[in-house]
Amino acid sequence: MIKLAKNNPIIKDIKELQKKTINDLVYVDDLSSIKTIEGTNNVIDTFIYCDELQYHDDTKKLINALIKKAHHSYTISKQTYEYLRQKENTAGLICTVLFKNHILDDFKNKEFIVVCDRLEIPGNIGTIYRTMDATKAEAMILVDAVVKPQSAKLALASRGANFLLPTASLSYEETIKWLLENNYTIFLGEPNLGKSYREYNYQGKIAIVVGSERFGINHDWYNHKHEKVFIPMYGSNNSLNVGVAASILIYEATMRRQKK
Repeated sequence: MIKLAKNNPIIKDIKELQKKTINDLVYVDDLSSIKTIEGTNNVIDTFIYCDELQYHDDTKKLINALIKKAHHSYTISKQTYEYLRQKENTAGLICTVLFKNHILDDFKNKEFIVVCDRLEIPGNIGTIYRTMDATKAEAMILVDAVVKPQSAKLALASRGANFLLPTASLSYEETIKWLLENNYTIFLGEPNLGKSYREYNYQGKIAIVVGSERFGINHDWYNHKHEKVFIPMYGSNNSLNVGVAASILIYEATMRRQKK
């Protein structure tokens, strides 16, 4: 197997993936994420591991599986790995994974959709993805995305859950038109308007919409048929972190839908 030096153009390209999207490839170096991706149909373009590190037997098995799955496999030195890795506790493995961008036609049979409207922080979107995976919510729409679905930081924050859930990155206009045409009940997450989240039954085709950390939900959503839903606050703060709030709504919807 070829060992790549730090100045190899392939290493330069992989380093660039940490900052921007190139050909829909996503940089991933979190072990949990890589384990998740290995067990899916997602395409691994490049797999790299540090051959100067000691690995447990289960990680050795994972390395062998990744070599078989990836289109290209290489080794690197510890110095090159230190140059590439995003965080301290990674395990010496790096993948570039092809992110599949979905279209709305792919969502026709999905009854439980989550919509993130202009969210700006990868950690918040990652939390929502992980909650969606845990609850079997079916699809994600990123509206007027500030954080691109191919973001390396998003992949890290979601622990690979963004590769498990079909995702479309669309404009507000495309999204609202499709949801209305396909008879979804739209629930707008609000700080204090509408009904408490415990008062809805969340049956049928639903879309839970949460808005930007700074600006909230795009006001144009309110021009169309919708339901406002809020989470009661009993302390001195008037709102929750959007990742926490979305997770509460998603779990509540899941519990109610299971009781139908």
